[in-house]
Amino acid sequence: MKKLKAMGELNNTYVFYTADHGMAIGRHGLQGKQNLYEHTWRVPFFAKGPGIKPGTRALGNVYLLDVMATFCDIAGFKAPDTCEGISFKPVLMGKKETVRDVLYGVYCGGTKPGMRSVRKGDWKLIKYDVLNGKVRETQLFNLKENPNEYLAQNHESKVKELTGAKPETGQRNLANDPKHAAKLKEMEALLLSEMRRLGDPHRLWDQNAK
Repeated sequence: MKKLKAMGELNNTYVFYTADHGMAIGRHGLQGKQNLYEHTWRVPFFAKGPGIKPGTRALGNVYLLDVMATFCDIAGFKAPDTCEGISFKPVLMGKKETVRDVLYGVYCGGTKPGMRSVRKGDWKLIKYDVLNGKVRETQLFNLKENPNEYLAQNHESKVKELTGAKPETGQRNLANDPKHAAKLKEMEALLLSEMRRLGDPHRLWDQNAK
């Protein structure tokens, strides 16, 4: 930034500051990055440049693969056909809040098929099919009510004692709650739709094989 300023180009340059995924660092009883919770899925992203109003925030719903498409858009030329990202220039310029309604997450670094997640609005679904079928679990969260994706084990009295956190009734996995059966069905269908759209070669234990 100092160099750009010294060159007289700071106010004519777009600067993006971001990173790879996050880390659990003890949250959900995990240490690493092999999960699809918000604390690991989300990344920092700051942008500065002409037309970007300082101090503003936007939901965005962007992937890092959108950066190339965005730079091309800002520069005024078409992104290569091999670029699968979407330009989020409209978000940077304050014309839109998001560039996509649905976010899709995958982790399959261990046994296949692994973990899959889909998020739309306040709702997020995570499914696990790991250890050759020994672990199969579905989690449903309302991120507005449960932004930390609390689970039953996060409600233990010792956790409350150590952290001061006192999760509300809705701050838990809602997948097995009959009140949310319709939402679960909707999110399950959305996940399968995204897997098909993106050419995911795997299917989870309770999905249509096609």
